Amino acid sequence: MKITCCRLCQSPRLRKVVDLGWHPLADTFLPADLQYGPETTYPLQLGQCDDCGHVATLYSVSAVDRYQKHEYSYDSSNSRVSIAHFKTFCDAVRRELAPAPDALVVDVGSNVGTLLAHFRDEGHARVMGVEPAANIAAIAEADGIPTINDFFGPAAAARILETAPVQVLLSANVVNHADDLPAVLRTADQVLAPDGSFVFEVPYLLELVQRTAFDTIYHEHVHYYGVKPLAACLARHGFGITRIDSLEYMCGSIRVYARRGVGMAPVVDAMVRAEELFGLYRPETWAAFMRRVLSTKLAVNEHLARIRADGGRIIGIGAATKGNTLLNYCRLDTDLIAYITDASPLKIGKCMPGSHIPIVSDDQIDGGVTHALILPWNIADFLKAKLAHLGLRFYVPQVDPHPATLPTRPTPSPTWNSSISIPRTATTAASSPT
Repeated sequence: MKITCCRLCQSPRLRKVVDLGWHPLADTFLPADLQYGPETTYPLQLGQCDDCGHVATLYSVSAVDRYQKHEYSYDSSNSRVSIAHFKTFCDAVRRELAPAPDALVVDVGSNVGTLLAHFRDEGHARVMGVEPAANIAAIAEADGIPTINDFFGPAAAARILETAPVQVLLSANVVNHADDLPAVLRTADQVLAPDGSFVFEVPYLLELVQRTAFDTIYHEHVHYYGVKPLAACLARHGFGITRIDSLEYMCGSIRVYARRGVGMAPVVDAMVRAEELFGLYRPETWAAFMRRVLSTKLAVNEHLARIRADGGRIIGIGAATKGNTLLNYCRLDTDLIAYITDASPLKIGKCMPGSHIPIVSDDQIDGGVTHALILPWNIADFLKAKLAHLGLRFYVPQVDPHPATLPTRPTPSPTWNSSISIPRTATTAASSPT
């Protein structure tokens, strides 16, 4: 369904700013029996609201198709990077909010319960997940994490409140997946205790544009949040922001602490000023972004074609969701990439959507391989070290960052842990595999 109004403020004044062509669902890895069947693709375009500045997909794919039609393939417990990050998330929340051991802690889009397991291990007896993917929810339940197999809405809220009001409501890289943020906030308002907090992490739009991280754009990522439109939406629904942490995770994210009935912390105005100085809401910034994206496509195809023409055999490393955006935008398939390797049992034996490149385990790399394209570039160093014994020539696509240096951020304070934007290179520091 084509989107004609802003998903946050309902303004009809939408302007297309990104067009990556037609793509399948990037997070739906195809089982062997579907590898040769028909596959639905959708226009992968982003629009920006000329009124509030929010950026979101211009074509809506139902949540049922995204998360329940096929078995979901992402398991956060399969990544050491994710496990470590969620431990950091848990520690930060406990330090900032100091929830009592018997307080109810709920994670929206809890996956297999990796984040909640950290809270449980720290002595929090009442944890609960909300996860729409049935196969993933079952894994969480088997690990002792009570999980509601549903979307976060009125039905899930009723089941949560059968236990207690929520003291700490969490969400990690899920608020950007939810079609209707106002509906999420209404449900949050319904379940939260009077002094409860909603703490969520989302990829940060400013970092996406600065790093030219176009491969983090896919249909499952419905929203691309700047602080300016996000804060305005939260305020309309009675929430204020008390703290924002800037993170390297997910190629540049923010962790937002929100409560009802409070004002906005000074960090909000500071970050909005930085966004506006950068030009995040100006058309020319997005036109330059798309020129850099096209340049990347041409460079990747030229480089890989040269390797194949010279007799090289190329594989992909890491069946990351972001890798599907790169593969399908660049129109790469088995003519150039023999197969993709991964460590997740939920992905091995399937194939990449769109390109239909098969996925095998890391230990199946054969001796004829000469080159490896690293798809999750944000953990390139980790993957290179892991596979260094194979003697492969690794290739991490070089993406030009925004040519302007980010404006100087305000002096770090207790409400903003500043970070440095790092251009994507072959030596980019490790963060998250998705």
